Amino acid sequence: MKFLLIVVFCKLGFSLAQEESYLDRYEGGEESAANDRAAADGGGDRGDRGDVSTSTPPMPVGKLFDVDRWEVYDILDLDSVSTEETEEGIRVHFRFNFHNTVEKHIPELCYMTLENITIFNSYLLDKQCLEEFESVSPQCRGFRCNIVRYFLEHGAQIYLDVMNAPSLKEGLEVVNREILAAFEKLDMCTCGRQFFKAAFKCAPYWHANALNTITDDDGDSMMNYYKLMWNIDVKSFSRVFDRILAGFCEESSHGMCINSIVNGLEKMLDLVNTTMEEYEDYDDGNRDFQKRQEKRCDALFGPIRAWTKDDRDLDYFEGEDQIELILNKTAAVSKAFYCKRGCRNDESRTAMYPCCWRKMLEDKKLFDNIVQAGESLYKVIPAMSSDFEWYFYELDSYFYRYTISREDLEERMNWTVPKKFRDAVMRTLHAAKYCDGKILRCSN
Repeated sequence: MKFLLIVVFCKLGFSLAQEESYLDRYEGGEESAANDRAAADGGGDRGDRGDVSTSTPPMPVGKLFDVDRWEVYDILDLDSVSTEETEEGIRVHFRFNFHNTVEKHIPELCYMTLENITIFNSYLLDKQCLEEFESVSPQCRGFRCNIVRYFLEHGAQIYLDVMNAPSLKEGLEVVNREILAAFEKLDMCTCGRQFFKAAFKCAPYWHANALNTITDDDGDSMMNYYKLMWNIDVKSFSRVFDRILAGFCEESSHGMCINSIVNGLEKMLDLVNTTMEEYEDYDDGNRDFQKRQEKRCDALFGPIRAWTKDDRDLDYFEGEDQIELILNKTAAVSKAFYCKRGCRNDESRTAMYPCCWRKMLEDKKLFDNIVQAGESLYKVIPAMSSDFEWYFYELDSYFYRYTISREDLEERMNWTVPKKFRDAVMRTLHAAKYCDGKILRCSN
C-alpha cells in the first residue's frame, strides 16, 4: 500500500541507480540496435551529433519487470482473428484456451440459482456461498457475473496497454484510468463491498468442486484450508478489506481516493527518475555535496540517506528485533520524505498525502482490525504443520508439534502486537502526523 511505497520507491531508485548495465538492458532490442547504428552514422534518434545522451531513458514497463514479448504472446492472442473492432479501435483478447476456461464458468456465475444448483452442475459455487451471494441487495446480485465479463472484455487490453507503456509513470496513468472506469462500471463501491462481505462470510465453509482442483485432491491440503479458515479471525479480515475499499471509494478531486493515491505515485515516480539519473554524481560527491542533495525536494536522496544512516545488518537480527529495526528504518525514511524543512508544502509531498488517505490512516477501528487479524494468523501457523506425534488414547500427554515446544507454543498463543510495533508502523504510514512543528497539509 501507499504507506510503504515511499520506502519501495526509494529502494527501487537506489538499486537501479547503481545498476551498471541498466542502459544496456534497455537497449537490448532490435529497435535499439537500429538506433545505435543510426547514431554511429551521425543521425538517428540520438540527435545530429550522434553521441549517447547521459540521461537515463525511461524503461518500458514490460522490460522493467523482465516480461519478454513471448510472455505477452503467451497470455494474449494478438493474431488478426483474435482482435475485435470497437469504437475505440482494435481490442485485444486473451488466448483462446484461457478465454474459454474463464468463459465456461459464466453460466454458473450468472444463471445458477438456489433452486437448480447441485454438486454435479457447479464448480466455483456451493450452495452456502450462493445463498450468501443471493442475500445481497437485488441490484447487486449480478456483480459476480459482471466482474468476470468485465475481466474478459477489458483485461487483455489493460494488460497490453500497461506492458507497452513507455515508462512506469505512463503505466500508472493507464492503471489510474482503468481503475476509475472499472469502479464506476461495476459499482464497486456498493455492489463490490456487498459481494466481498458475502465471500468472507462463506469462506470458512466453502466446499465447491474447485477446492479439489486447487488442492489436487489432496486430503491434507483440504484439511489445512479448513483448519486455517476456522481458526483465523475471518470477521476482522473482512472488516479490514471493507474499510479499505470504503476508503478507496471516498470522493476526491481526482474522482475517488484510490485515483488520488495513484496520482501521488505518479508524482513519486518523477522523484525516482531524478534520483536515478543523478545518483552517480551523488554517490561520487563529498559529504558536503551529498548534504546539499539531500535537502532537495525534487529527489529522494534524503530518504535514501535516512535508510542507510542506520547501517546495522538486518541479517544479524531475527524475530522481533529484526522487525523492530526494519520498522524504525522505514519510519525514518517516511519522516525524511514528509517532514524535511522546505519540502512540506511541495507538490510532491501534498500529492502523496491526500485528505481521504489521511482519513483512512486516522481510522482506529481499521488498525484495530488489522491487529486482530494478524494476531489470529500468527497463532494458527504452527497448527498448519501435520508433523506431530499421535497417540489417541493418551492425547493429553502426547499430542504436540515437533516444530514447536510447549513453552514456545504457550508464548505464541499469548502473544499480542507490541505497542512499539504499532507506534513504529504508524510513524511509517502516517509520518506526516508526527512531523515537528506544523502538521503537513493534506491535498483535496
